[in-house]
Amino acid sequence: MPDLSLNCLSEVETLDDVIRRNCAIGFDLRFCRSVAISADDRDTETCDPPEAEFATLYALTDLGEAIAIHDAELTSAGADEVVAVARALFVAIVNARRDPPDAAQRFDAEQTALIDPHRIE
Repeated sequence: MPDLSLNCLSEVETLDDVIRRNCAIGFDLRFCRSVAISADDRDTETCDPPEAEFATLYALTDLGEAIAIHDAELTSAGADEVVAVARALFVAIVNARRDPPDAAQRFDAEQTALIDPHRIE
């Protein structure tokens, strides 16, 4: 798999780990725009494509959660990024299904993610 810069994940998280830990079963592309009030604010909302500022690829979990994976600009280069990330998401989901975590493994992975020193800064 090519080295992807997934701008919604922390630097220490890999796509495979996120997909496996969260039991992702699919992915979704949503068109978004910023509703930030200040420069430090990252609030966004889903909108219709003509109103969008960027697109976000989400991993969809078996619990109905959507985990942001990558934001892409609405350009031809952004479209190429979407294709590469969607392919990587598909491959990670298929690979995770070959050896899905049991409940104990999933709990351990979630707890480890919560106390990860890189996450708490």
